[in-house]
Amino acid sequence: MADDDNTPSQAPPAAPIPTNAAPLEGTALSQHRPQLIERARAFLMSPAVQQQDMTAKRQFLLDKGLSESEIANIFRDLPTQMPLIPPRTYPLPPPSNLPTMLLGVLRIFSWATGATALLVFVYYRYLLPRITQTSEARHNLRTQHLSLMRRLTTSLAALKEAQSENYTPLPKPDKFREPDYFAACHSLKALLKEAEQHKVEMQDIDPMTVLRCALEEFAVGKQGEDAKVSTEDLFRLMESHITWLLSEDGIQYEHRLWETLTTYSIFERDEVKSGAPETPAVMRWRYVAPTPRGPSPLVVSLNTLTTKLPQESLTKGKTTSLQHTLQACSDLTGYISAQVYTPYRASSTFGGSSAPNTNPAVEEFKREVRTLKGLVLNRRSFMPTIPRPGGSGTSPTMPVR
Repeated sequence: MADDDNTPSQAPPAAPIPTNAAPLEGTALSQHRPQLIERARAFLMSPAVQQQDMTAKRQFLLDKGLSESEIANIFRDLPTQMPLIPPRTYPLPPPSNLPTMLLGVLRIFSWATGATALLVFVYYRYLLPRITQTSEARHNLRTQHLSLMRRLTTSLAALKEAQSENYTPLPKPDKFREPDYFAACHSLKALLKEAEQHKVEMQDIDPMTVLRCALEEFAVGKQGEDAKVSTEDLFRLMESHITWLLSEDGIQYEHRLWETLTTYSIFERDEVKSGAPETPAVMRWRYVAPTPRGPSPLVVSLNTLTTKLPQESLTKGKTTSLQHTLQACSDLTGYISAQVYTPYRASSTFGGSSAPNTNPAVEEFKREVRTLKGLVLNRRSFMPTIPRPGGSGTSPTMPVR
């Protein structure tokens, strides 16, 4: 055993017991027994000695000068030794999956690349031309639609301009024109009577007619300023004769009456201011008949032409011989035109003789018609002489027989 007190803390499990230690005889005499026992106990507790054979350890302690009883006490005081845990043995790790994974990834990428290349080929070979053609067709169709719309717009503008130029001489419609059976009415009673006779609803009557009849009825027997009526009196007069104006539909019709009264120029308005400055002006109304329009230039021209034409042409004129001749020529032309392409029918009798009940004049006329038909159908008989290349001269074209 070494002289120093320090014992190795870690040593291989199968280390042999040292045999070259110095003898304890000299030291046992000089040292106390308890110290020797402590050193023996520390020696036995060292990890390198714990796994050694008990006989070898006992023999070693006897050689160092300890008695059997002391060695037994030392072994009894030592803690129970736990069996050593065998070293763990781990299985070998499986081979790495990295090459297989890389191969799978490479295979997937190759499939994806091939599929992408195939899709790109199909797209550029089949789909893209059709998409391009469809886009071009839509563009051309849109361009054509725009061009047609421009042409239509131009045509409409030209048509409107032509209509405005052509319709200028035509008489313009009279916006103050009323139906004849209402134009003769000069009071609300007469208006309601005519409306009842002709079965015309009140809401279908022109508001201008109602206002004219009301103003003319109020102005009967009055002149000057007395013939003018205020707005309140005018509507009160119409409501007294036409009770329908007090209903919901009548209120809407009164709005139309007011709009017509304020917009038409035939209803003259005068504002009469009262003495108080805070009181609004009172509007008084009067009907002014529109001035009749003169005939338009077109009507004047037609009237002038009518007066200058002879009266015989306007009535049933006398029949002359020239008219009979013209009528006969027209009938003959129509008959020839109808018989030109009529198929030929041979005579029912043999020998060229006609039937006994056939008129000779009719047969003669038919022969002449057939001759004329042959001349019309034979076009080459009317053609001029055509020079032939390779011939010495010109020769008339022979008719086809």
